[in-house]
Amino acid sequence: MACPCQGFLPLDDLRQALVHSRGFKMARSVLLSVIVLVTLMSSIYAHAEDDKRKNYAFAPIIISNPNIGSGLGATGMYFFDVGEKQEGQPRSSAQLIGGYTNTDSYFAGLLTSLYMRQDRIRSTAGIFHARINNEYRDPLGGEADFSTEVLAAYCQATYRLWDDWFLGGQALVTDVVYKPDTPQDADYLDRVGAKDTTAGGIGPVLTYDTRDNIHYPSSGTLVEVKGFFKPEAWGNEDDYAVGDVAMNHFIPLSEKHILALRGYGRTGTENTPYSDKSRLGQRSDLRGFKSGEISGRTLLSGQVEYRWQFTQRWGAVAFGGLAKLWDEDLEDLITKDIYYSGGVGIRYMINTDQKLNFRVDVAVGNGDNKGLYVGIREAF
Repeated sequence: MACPCQGFLPLDDLRQALVHSRGFKMARSVLLSVIVLVTLMSSIYAHAEDDKRKNYAFAPIIISNPNIGSGLGATGMYFFDVGEKQEGQPRSSAQLIGGYTNTDSYFAGLLTSLYMRQDRIRSTAGIFHARINNEYRDPLGGEADFSTEVLAAYCQATYRLWDDWFLGGQALVTDVVYKPDTPQDADYLDRVGAKDTTAGGIGPVLTYDTRDNIHYPSSGTLVEVKGFFKPEAWGNEDDYAVGDVAMNHFIPLSEKHILALRGYGRTGTENTPYSDKSRLGQRSDLRGFKSGEISGRTLLSGQVEYRWQFTQRWGAVAFGGLAKLWDEDLEDLITKDIYYSGGVGIRYMINTDQKLNFRVDVAVGNGDNKGLYVGIREAF
């Protein structure tokens, strides 16, 4: 797992737990995940008619990751209304996530999402802490072993200007410490420019949202344009800025079939440090790649996902995507002109009232990359 301080990554780590595996370990983890799904189906989520009275959702996390080892975790959500319940206003939520592995890696986070005043005001805030013992492939040969310790806090607030347009701001504070295992690992960190930092940033947020549901949309579009200015005076290595644009579009093919499309782009100024580079594999762009192993100053990606809800609770997906990275300083890490991946997944709707899915995805990418993803909510 890469340093979770890029942009507003803590939010996405709080929303979903990414676990990554190879070979027979992946097959074992998939089987275990399916067993977990069956257990969920036959116990606490057995009756769909009860979901309207449920204010919670819970799911286990199975971790089998060559970066951080094997372990277990859990995530849970609590739903509530701010003020009187309004027609068409999404329910607010608080989410807690945590996990631990046999390599002494761990992560924990808390996220709140608030929808207020008939959905005119939206706010998100979270805090995330992790110690990740990394094992990356070094393009010059061998492996690079080091730990990354991160403490991050993030907040965002937007106001509905008109119709489906929202405008607001965001702020992020991070403390990142890298600890190499050997002098050779320290050389790797020097080559990629990884440095300890305590820093902050602030920037604008513009959102266009016509989705019919925030958890499992069947129609509509979500466009998000976000930026961060991170001045040297706030602890950053230099004055620099990063920004990203994401567009998700959902096409209802029939009552049970949906086509989901995603385009994503992220870039930074020339002096963007390694800790804030765009990383292939983060935020599901793209699934199938070890987050942080392949980085660049600029990332462009596109995905398509076919979603089939074949019963009230159960569903399946098939997906694929392409990505390209650019960075003159990290050309050794970018070994492919185009990165691509594809995969399949299974869904179990743990709350039919909120349309909240527990998901298990398996993805394969070029360059002998594979990934298993387990968590709550869709990839996008």
